[in-house]
Amino acid sequence: MRAPGRRRRSTVDRLDPEIKKMIADLRIDFGWTIDEILTKLRELGQGEISRSALGRHVKSIEEVGAQLRHSREMAKALIEQVGDAPEDRVADLNIELLHAMILRLVTATNDEGDGQPVTFGPEDAMFLGRTIQSLASARKTNAEMIFKVRQETARAAAKAVDAVAKDVPAGLTRETVDEIKRRIMGIAA
Repeated sequence: MRAPGRRRRSTVDRLDPEIKKMIADLRIDFGWTIDEILTKLRELGQGEISRSALGRHVKSIEEVGAQLRHSREMAKALIEQVGDAPEDRVADLNIELLHAMILRLVTATNDEGDGQPVTFGPEDAMFLGRTIQSLASARKTNAEMIFKVRQETARAAAKAVDAVAKDVPAGLTRETVDEIKRRIMGIAA
Protein backbone atom coordinates (compact mmCIF):
# COMPACT_ATOMS: atom_id res chain seq x y z
CA MET A 1 0.00 0.00 0.00
CA ARG A 2 1.36 3.42 -0.91
CA ALA A 3 1.49 6.43 1.38
CA PRO A 4 -1.52 8.76 1.23
CA GLY A 5 -1.02 11.63 -1.18
CA ARG A 6 1.71 9.88 -3.13
CA ARG A 7 0.93 8.89 -6.65
CA ARG A 8 1.81 5.44 -7.87
CA ARG A 9 5.02 5.26 -9.88
CA SER A 10 4.32 4.91 -13.57
CA THR A 11 5.51 1.95 -15.57
CA VAL A 12 8.17 4.18 -17.12
CA ASP A 13 9.39 5.33 -13.69
CA ARG A 14 9.93 1.67 -12.78
CA LEU A 15 12.14 0.99 -15.81
CA ASP A 16 15.86 0.35 -15.55
CA PRO A 17 17.79 3.67 -15.56
CA GLU A 18 19.59 2.64 -18.76
CA ILE A 19 16.27 2.18 -20.56
CA LYS A 20 15.05 5.58 -19.32
CA LYS A 21 18.29 7.15 -20.53
CA MET A 22 17.79 5.50 -23.91
CA ILE A 23 14.26 6.96 -24.10
CA ALA A 24 15.62 10.44 -23.35
CA ASP A 25 18.43 10.04 -25.89
CA LEU A 26 16.09 8.81 -28.62
CA ARG A 27 13.67 11.67 -28.03
CA ILE A 28 16.08 14.54 -27.41
CA ASP A 29 19.12 13.59 -29.47
CA PHE A 30 17.42 11.83 -32.38
CA GLY A 31 13.90 13.29 -32.35
CA TRP A 32 12.09 9.95 -32.32
CA THR A 33 8.32 10.03 -31.95
CA ILE A 34 6.51 8.41 -29.05
CA ASP A 35 5.35 5.60 -31.35
CA GLU A 36 8.91 4.94 -32.58
CA ILE A 37 10.20 4.82 -29.01
CA LEU A 38 7.31 2.56 -27.97
CA THR A 39 8.15 0.18 -30.84
CA LYS A 40 11.79 0.10 -29.73
CA LEU A 41 10.78 -0.60 -26.12
CA ARG A 42 8.61 -3.51 -27.23
CA GLU A 43 11.53 -4.86 -29.29
CA LEU A 44 13.57 -4.78 -26.06
CA GLY A 45 10.90 -6.71 -24.16
CA GLN A 46 9.41 -3.71 -22.37
CA GLY A 47 5.85 -4.34 -23.62
CA GLU A 48 4.05 -3.32 -20.43
CA ILE A 49 4.60 0.39 -21.19
CA SER A 50 1.48 2.19 -22.35
CA ARG A 51 1.56 4.93 -24.96
CA SER A 52 0.05 7.42 -22.50
CA ALA A 53 2.63 6.62 -19.78
CA LEU A 54 5.42 7.03 -22.32
CA GLY A 55 3.84 10.28 -23.55
CA ARG A 56 3.73 11.69 -20.00
CA HIS A 57 7.35 10.67 -19.45
CA VAL A 58 8.53 12.21 -22.73
CA LYS A 59 6.60 15.39 -21.92
CA SER A 60 8.35 15.63 -18.54
CA ILE A 61 11.73 15.09 -20.25
CA GLU A 62 10.95 17.90 -22.68
CA GLU A 63 9.81 20.19 -19.86
CA VAL A 64 12.99 19.53 -17.90
CA GLY A 65 15.02 20.16 -21.05
CA ALA A 66 13.20 23.45 -21.60
CA GLN A 67 13.81 24.45 -17.99
CA LEU A 68 17.50 23.60 -18.30
CA ARG A 69 17.80 25.64 -21.50
CA HIS A 70 16.02 28.54 -19.79
CA SER A 71 18.31 28.26 -16.75
CA ARG A 72 21.40 28.24 -18.96
CA GLU A 73 20.17 31.31 -20.84
CA MET A 74 19.47 33.08 -17.55
CA ALA A 75 22.88 32.12 -16.17
CA LYS A 76 24.58 33.35 -19.34
CA ALA A 77 22.70 36.66 -19.21
CA LEU A 78 23.45 37.10 -15.51
CA ILE A 79 27.13 36.34 -16.02
CA GLU A 80 27.24 38.97 -18.77
CA GLN A 81 25.59 41.49 -16.42
CA VAL A 82 27.75 40.61 -13.44
CA GLY A 83 30.88 40.45 -15.58
CA ASP A 84 34.01 40.53 -13.49
CA ALA A 85 32.05 40.90 -10.26
CA PRO A 86 33.70 40.03 -7.01
CA GLU A 87 33.46 36.36 -6.09
CA ASP A 88 31.06 37.10 -3.24
CA ARG A 89 28.48 38.55 -5.65
CA VAL A 90 28.74 35.51 -7.90
CA ALA A 91 28.40 33.15 -4.93
CA ASP A 92 25.36 35.07 -3.66
CA LEU A 93 23.85 34.90 -7.14
CA ASN A 94 24.31 31.12 -7.26
CA ILE A 95 22.73 30.73 -3.84
CA GLU A 96 19.75 32.89 -4.86
CA LEU A 97 19.28 30.86 -8.06
CA LEU A 98 19.17 27.64 -6.05
CA HIS A 99 16.68 29.21 -3.62
CA ALA A 100 14.45 30.10 -6.59
CA MET A 101 14.68 26.56 -7.96
CA ILE A 102 13.68 25.06 -4.60
CA LEU A 103 10.73 27.45 -4.38
CA ARG A 104 9.55 26.43 -7.86
CA LEU A 105 9.85 22.76 -6.89
CA VAL A 106 7.94 23.16 -3.64
CA THR A 107 5.13 25.19 -5.24
CA ALA A 108 4.80 23.02 -8.37
CA THR A 109 1.72 21.00 -9.20
CA ASN A 110 1.72 17.33 -10.10
CA ASP A 111 1.74 15.94 -13.64
CA GLU A 112 -1.81 14.63 -13.45
CA GLY A 113 -3.35 17.97 -14.45
CA ASP A 114 -5.61 18.20 -11.41
CA GLY A 115 -3.84 21.25 -9.95
CA GLN A 116 -2.85 19.36 -6.80
CA PRO A 117 0.51 20.24 -5.29
CA VAL A 118 3.44 17.91 -5.64
CA THR A 119 3.72 15.73 -2.56
CA PHE A 120 7.00 14.79 -0.98
CA GLY A 121 7.80 11.54 0.74
CA PRO A 122 10.16 11.28 3.70
CA GLU A 123 13.20 10.74 1.49
CA ASP A 124 12.28 13.73 -0.72
CA ALA A 125 11.86 15.92 2.35
CA MET A 126 15.22 14.74 3.69
CA PHE A 127 16.98 15.66 0.43
CA LEU A 128 15.24 19.04 0.34
CA GLY A 129 16.27 19.67 3.94
CA ARG A 130 19.87 18.78 3.15
CA THR A 131 19.83 21.13 0.18
CA ILE A 132 18.55 23.99 2.31
CA GLN A 133 21.18 23.18 4.95
CA SER A 134 23.86 23.23 2.23
CA LEU A 135 22.62 26.63 1.07
CA ALA A 136 22.90 28.02 4.59
CA SER A 137 26.37 26.54 4.91
CA ALA A 138 27.43 28.00 1.56
CA ARG A 139 26.21 31.44 2.59
CA LYS A 140 28.11 31.19 5.90
CA THR A 141 31.28 29.98 4.15
CA ASN A 142 30.99 32.84 1.67
CA ALA A 143 30.64 35.39 4.48
CA GLU A 144 33.62 33.90 6.32
CA MET A 145 35.71 34.04 3.13
CA ILE A 146 34.84 37.71 2.60
CA PHE A 147 35.75 38.52 6.22
CA LYS A 148 39.06 36.66 5.92
CA VAL A 149 39.98 38.48 2.69
CA ARG A 150 39.19 41.84 4.31
CA GLN A 151 41.37 40.99 7.30
CA GLU A 152 44.27 39.90 5.09
CA THR A 153 43.94 43.07 3.03
CA ALA A 154 43.95 45.21 6.16
CA ARG A 155 47.06 43.41 7.48
CA ALA A 156 48.82 44.00 4.17
CA ALA A 157 47.83 47.68 4.28
CA ALA A 158 49.13 47.97 7.85
CA LYS A 159 52.47 46.50 6.76
CA ALA A 160 52.54 48.99 3.91
CA VAL A 161 51.99 51.83 6.41
CA ASP A 162 55.00 50.61 8.42
CA ALA A 163 57.12 50.48 5.28
CA VAL A 164 56.07 53.96 4.14
CA ALA A 165 56.61 55.40 7.63
CA LYS A 166 60.23 54.25 7.52
CA ASP A 167 60.78 55.83 4.10
CA VAL A 168 59.30 59.24 4.90
CA PRO A 169 62.23 61.63 5.49
CA ALA A 170 60.57 63.57 8.28
CA GLY A 171 59.19 60.33 9.62
CA LEU A 172 55.92 59.65 11.32
CA THR A 173 55.55 59.25 15.02
CA ARG A 174 54.87 55.74 16.29
CA GLU A 175 51.51 57.02 17.61
CA THR A 176 50.50 58.28 14.14
CA VAL A 177 51.51 54.98 12.50
CA ASP A 178 49.60 53.02 15.15
CA GLU A 179 46.51 55.21 14.67
CA ILE A 180 46.58 54.70 10.89
CA LYS A 181 46.91 50.95 11.39
CA ARG A 182 44.04 50.91 13.94
CA ARG A 183 41.80 52.71 11.48
CA ILE A 184 42.74 50.36 8.66
CA MET A 185 42.10 47.32 10.83
CA GLY A 186 38.79 48.85 11.97
CA ILE A 187 37.60 48.98 8.39
CA ALA A 188 38.20 45.24 8.04
CA ALA A 189 36.17 44.35 11.14
